[in-house]
Amino acid sequence: EHVFTDEETRPSYITGVTSHGVTLNSAFNIVHTGFAATSLGLVPRNDKTADNTSSTPHLLDALPLVPRLNATSYAFLDVFQIQLEKLTVNAFCNPLCALNDAKNGFLFTIPETRRAILTEISRVVYALPELRGVPGVLERFSVDRLEATVNGIIQKTAETTCSMVVDLRRGQKTEIEFINGYWCRRGREVGLPTPINDDLVRHILHRQGDEELAKNYQ
Repeated sequence: EHVFTDEETRPSYITGVTSHGVTLNSAFNIVHTGFAATSLGLVPRNDKTADNTSSTPHLLDALPLVPRLNATSYAFLDVFQIQLEKLTVNAFCNPLCALNDAKNGFLFTIPETRRAILTEISRVVYALPELRGVPGVLERFSVDRLEATVNGIIQKTAETTCSMVVDLRRGQKTEIEFINGYWCRRGREVGLPTPINDDLVRHILHRQGDEELAKNYQ
């Protein structure tokens, strides 16, 4: 509306998510530590085109041809659900590994915490208006299914040091407000408390020295 004002020349956007494990050792020194998948989807121009696009951008055809990416193209609502699954994994993995300065394999030692945070996230997903009436959502985002998803990714990336661990080690700002903070915001929108996610956001913000921001998650 503000930048690409002409709909005829407005570009298409592709959203995606990757579950590959990657560790940044230093600038331009990146190690692929876990082979997984990349999921891609065309962002709709409006509600009417959410799952009905007239043409497919070249990238959606080209990226799946790269074996190392293991990429697949999906309808927008499908890739949105894949994003929520990945965000669920990150909301469990990133802050807990960061607070314990540990690789992903550490997460197998805290099953009670895993169950609690996934239960909280599952309740928020069930209440999201975007997914109301979408077939399979209740099964896909059940706590048992989320646990299976999380465990599968952790097994593939057990030796991965996630980015939030590296950020805290370097004294850098983390992505905590975009990961667990997302669940906090969506919980407030749908009227559900998210005390576990709030607590994790506060702890990470305290560690990175953002005391004022931490007050938003009381």
